[in-house]
Amino acid sequence: MPERNEVYERLKKNKLTQVWLINQLREHGIVTERSEISAVFAGTRNGLKVDAIIKTSKFILDEYEKMFAPKS
Repeated sequence: MPERNEVYERLKKNKLTQVWLINQLREHGIVTERSEISAVFAGTRNGLKVDAIIKTSKFILDEYEKMFAPKS
C-alpha cells in the first residue's frame, strides 16, 4: 500500500518520530504502540485499524505541515 510509504516518508521529511505519531494518534482516539506502527509501515499488518491509522496519520501530517512546514 503506497499510503504506508507516504506516511513513513513524510515523517522522515519532517524529522518526526514514530513515538511522536503514536502520541498524536492517541490524541485522535487511536491507541497503538511501537510494534504495531512498525508492522503497519512494514506492511505486515492489515485491517480496519490499520486503515484508520493510515487515514488519521495523513490528516495529522497535513495539519502539521500546514502549521510548521517552511513556506515556499
